[in-house]
Amino acid sequence: MSLSPKLSLPSRLPSRRELLWTAAAGVVLASCRGASGPTTAEAASPAGDAAPAVTLRDACRALGIRHGAARDHYIEPEDPMLDRLMARECDVVTPENGGKWGVFQPSEGQYDWRRFDAAVELARSIGATPNWHTIIWQHMGMPPYMKLPAGRQAELGISEGAYFSPDGTLSEENVWSRFTGVVDAVKQRYGDIFYRIDVANEVFFWETAESHPRQQDRFGFRRGMWWVAAGGADKGPEWLDPFFRQVHAAFPKAKLVLNEFGIEIDEGWQQRKRAYLLDWLTGAVRRGVPIHGIGLQSHLIAGKPYDSDGMRKFLRAVDKLGLSVHLTEMDVDETRLPVSWSREEKDRTMALLARRYLADVLNNAKLEELCWWHLRSDLNFIAREHPALRPHPSPYDEQSRPLPLYASVVETLRDKARTGKARSG
Repeated sequence: MSLSPKLSLPSRLPSRRELLWTAAAGVVLASCRGASGPTTAEAASPAGDAAPAVTLRDACRALGIRHGAARDHYIEPEDPMLDRLMARECDVVTPENGGKWGVFQPSEGQYDWRRFDAAVELARSIGATPNWHTIIWQHMGMPPYMKLPAGRQAELGISEGAYFSPDGTLSEENVWSRFTGVVDAVKQRYGDIFYRIDVANEVFFWETAESHPRQQDRFGFRRGMWWVAAGGADKGPEWLDPFFRQVHAAFPKAKLVLNEFGIEIDEGWQQRKRAYLLDWLTGAVRRGVPIHGIGLQSHLIAGKPYDSDGMRKFLRAVDKLGLSVHLTEMDVDETRLPVSWSREEKDRTMALLARRYLADVLNNAKLEELCWWHLRSDLNFIAREHPALRPHPSPYDEQSRPLPLYASVVETLRDKARTGKARSG
């Protein structure tokens, strides 16, 4: 995912309260100090993974929230320091790529479970619970055979090439049998072990300057391969319902969510996406669809205007529906901040953004899970795409030392614990 590279400075200056918090964050990091010497955020030790005095997991557990992170054993195959960090911090483990259809069934009927197995085994070995991310991915993550035949592009009037392939054989006739086949195969291999399952990922439209109205339907859905094959044009918002019902029948213990991104910014398309999401969630609850919550990817963007008022309203509306909130892929993107800013200025801005966002969620919704898109910044996709920047999108650095982002989240959670329990379900 990439948004417009246009630079935008923070929409307002930090308040006096936030400036005071910035100073207080230093106290939290100082709690990571050993008997002598600099904080663990400042000192590189040979082991590199000294535990902070307050873990994110402990701060979450005090509020009844599960804490965790993504891990992909084929991107970072052997990393004992990362394993120790995951063991210390994680109640849940998400296979970053291992649970995606295109990875574990790259050819029809041919399964490769290695990456999925590795994440499940890691979760078991550290006493955590695995998630399944994701079954339906409307835009990406599908093998060529699970795309529409390229010859149908003109017929359907859809210009987005990602939904089509010369090897594509997905159709109205086989979409259901393929879906149920994958669900059954995963159930047979792992059983009903998953804490959360992302039944559908990024099925709502992502507007860009090049977008064409025909790329989305009137309910906000992408007119993608799943929408076409499952009859979205005729069934309207109900085209997703059977998929949730089938997954619930196979995995009755799992929390089923619709996983989405791109709703936090004060821009028109994200505000419209919020409205589309809320409309569908409202209808799904009314229709008795077995959905337990909304998965908010929470890829926050520093330097873009965060829509606190809009998010609070959205979260309260989700709460009124009786749905919980799962922060499924949290990180903070610093690539829109001025290149002239110091590391400290960037870290401070990112920490404040994370604090505002998390406080809004805690105060307006039932937060059940906080899952990072990697605990260590060097393993996050932003770091892979911008290696020269050495960004800090995650709460720990490459030596498993806590960053200011860690301090901001811990202090926000502890603030909530002091003022009142989070409304976890």
